[in-house]
Amino acid sequence: MTGEESAESAAGAGTDRPLVRSLRLGLDAPRTGPLQAALALASAPLGWLDAHRAGFLHGDEEALLTDRLHPRRRHGLLIGRYAAKCALAALRPDLDPRTLAIRPGVLEQPVLSGARPENLGISLSHAGPVAIAVAYPEACPMGVDLEWIRPANVALLTRQTTAAERRLLADHLGGPESERLTRLWCLKEALSKALRCGLTVPLDLLAVSRVEAGPTGLGVTFAHFAQYRGLSVAAGGLAAALVLPRPPAVTLAIDAAEWAAFREALAEAAARETAA
Repeated sequence: MTGEESAESAAGAGTDRPLVRSLRLGLDAPRTGPLQAALALASAPLGWLDAHRAGFLHGDEEALLTDRLHPRRRHGLLIGRYAAKCALAALRPDLDPRTLAIRPGVLEQPVLSGARPENLGISLSHAGPVAIAVAYPEACPMGVDLEWIRPANVALLTRQTTAAERRLLADHLGGPESERLTRLWCLKEALSKALRCGLTVPLDLLAVSRVEAGPTGLGVTFAHFAQYRGLSVAAGGLAAALVLPRPPAVTLAIDAAEWAAFREALAEAAARETAA
C-alpha cells in the first residue's frame, strides 16, 4: 500500500483528506548495486492526525504524546511521523508502518527501529502542518529539510551564510533574496542530517561551493564534503532540500515530470496553510 493509498483509506469518505505525495528514487550505486529510496511530503491538520494516529503510530511513538505536549509540538511530532511512515510505505509496501518506531537518538536524530527495519534510515523535517521525509538504505545516507520562506528571516539567514555562497545563489537563481537564503539554509541543514552531526558544527563547514541548474531544479555541491550533492526546490512559500552522495558513488535516477509533480504538491501544501 502506498502512502497516498494509506492516507485515503484512513481518512474515509466525506472527510478532509490530508495531502500526501510520495516519490520513489532509483539509486545506481556501483559498490552495492541498485538501491531504492522514497521521498514523501505530507500536510494534515492536527485534528485529523490525532483522530487517525492509531493507523500509523508505533506504541513507543504514541507514548511521546503526553498531555503536557504543546499543541504546536504535538502537531510537529505527528505530521513528521506521518510523512516518515508514508515514505516507508512507498519504499516498502510489504511492511506495516505501525510496526516501525521512530525514536529520538542521543542527539535528537530520528532513529528507526522495530519489526524488520533491515538497515533502513529515515530523515524528516516539518514546518508547521507540513512535513517532508526520506526513507533510504543506510548504505546511502541522506538528509532532508523543509522551511517556510519568510522575508523577516533575511537578516538572520544572511549572518548564517557566507558572501561567496550568496553570490553563487544569486548567479543561478532569480527571485526574492528570502527564497535564495532559505534554500541555502535548507541545503546546509539537510547536509548536517546526512552527516549525522546536526547543526552542532560551525556552519562554514557546511558551505556550498558550486551551484548548477538542472532538470530536477537547483543542484549544489559542498566545499568540505565533496562526496555529497544537494537538490533544492521551492514553491508557494516553502523551500525543501534533499542531500545524498554524489556520482560516482551514487547516481540518482528521477523522472523530471514526477519531480515537477512533487514541487506542485509543495505549492499546494503551502496554499492550504495560507488559506487556513
